[in-house]
Amino acid sequence: MTVSALSDAERRFLEELNARGVRYMIVGLSAAIVQGANSATRDIDLWFATISDPQIAPAAAAAGGIWVSGFGMTPAQLGGALGDRFDVVNLMSGLRSFDDEYTAAVATRIDGVPVKVLPLSRVLASKRAADRPKDRAVIPALEEALAAISDTDGRDDEA
Repeated sequence: MTVSALSDAERRFLEELNARGVRYMIVGLSAAIVQGANSATRDIDLWFATISDPQIAPAAAAAGGIWVSGFGMTPAQLGGALGDRFDVVNLMSGLRSFDDEYTAAVATRIDGVPVKVLPLSRVLASKRAADRPKDRAVIPALEEALAAISDTDGRDDEA
């Protein structure tokens, strides 16, 4: 039995975003888990360079989903065959602009799909800045994963 992190529609949507040149990255706890953090989350946070990118809607449609770009107090969201696992993020607490963070994004693969994820150290910085109870609860797991990565890379965190 093959276990997948993504549904077929979710995988297709990410592939379509890539094929259409949409700049996005996975952020939040999902990004941390991909990089080895021992945690769990239900959603996948997507941070787009701009939610007004005209290629997002056709990418969603190609995967059987729908894209609502948001208006007024209604946030941007994805639905239809994509379900409700993707959360669209407009702003990340404690981080620089999308462009600044994107330059340091980690290239990886999820279910064979190439994606960029926010580096673990930046996920940790965001969780600390947000300072919500749910963010504080995962900080030890993020710190542990970051220490493990640093040990593996041979870096000295004290430097």
